[in-house]
Amino acid sequence: MAGTRGTLTTSAGFSTGTTTKSILQLVAPANTALVCNRASISFDGTSSSANKILVQILRSMTGGTGTVRNPVKINASDSETLQATGVENFSAEPSGGTVVFEELIHPQTGYTSPEAIKVKAGETLTMRVLAPASVPCRARFNFEE
Repeated sequence: MAGTRGTLTTSAGFSTGTTTKSILQLVAPANTALVCNRASISFDGTSSSANKILVQILRSMTGGTGTVRNPVKINASDSETLQATGVENFSAEPSGGTVVFEELIHPQTGYTSPEAIKVKAGETLTMRVLAPASVPCRARFNFEE
C-alpha cells in the first residue's frame, strides 16, 4: 500500500487548557507501519506578550479516551483505502510514550515538525501541549501508508 497519502486533522479548534493535554493522535494500522511526513499545530492566541506553549510529539502513547477521527486521503483518486485511524478531544489522557520532538511555541504562531517520523504497526503518534493560559488550537498529521 506504499504511497497512499492521508491527512488527519482536528475537527474543530480545541482549547489547550492549562494542564498537559493531548490534542490529536494518529494510530498506525495493526499490520503496517506508516511515515508521518508532517505534523503541525497552530494557535489562535490574542496576546503578543503571552508565555510560550510547550508542544510535544510523542510516539507510542497508550490508553486514553477520546473521539474517533478518521483520516482522509490526500489523493482521492487512489484506489487503496487508508487503514490508519485517529483520536481527538480526549476526556482521559493517554499515558507513556517517547518524546520525539519538543518545542516552545508562541501562542500567536504554530509549529511544524522538522522531519518525517516513522510509526511502527499498531503504534501511535500524539500531539500534546502544555500551555500557561488556555488558547484555541488546531493540529494536523500528514502521512503515508
